[in-house]
Amino acid sequence: MEEPRFLESDFDADVDLTPLIDVVFMLLLFFILAATFSQPVLEVALPAAGTAHRTEDDPERLTLAIDAGGALYHGEAPLALADLPALLAERDPGPVELRVDRVAPFDAFVGALDQLRACGRSHVLIAAKSD
Repeated sequence: MEEPRFLESDFDADVDLTPLIDVVFMLLLFFILAATFSQPVLEVALPAAGTAHRTEDDPERLTLAIDAGGALYHGEAPLALADLPALLAERDPGPVELRVDRVAPFDAFVGALDQLRACGRSHVLIAAKSD
């Protein structure tokens, strides 16, 4: 009597990694594109205003921020007031968005606004959150 050979049979257990690699590349592509389209901006606690309304997001708009200590930033990089004219010269003459922390010193806001106006930029959007 012959013993059953089903326990000795060879199992072909090949795993196809192609779909897994496709998914990994799709996730990588998603995160690269998401990081490219998001504009880094310093988080500031904006003051509340009853008349504030939302404007359309424009990735080309120059965005400046003043933190609670009164330091000026372009994106997440610190910026000196003396370097502001050079930054404005290389950008299109569109509106400038100024995001000021609610506890920032007022003279930092006035200094940045004064420097913007001295460079010919009178169209300044002052960011606030709506009530």
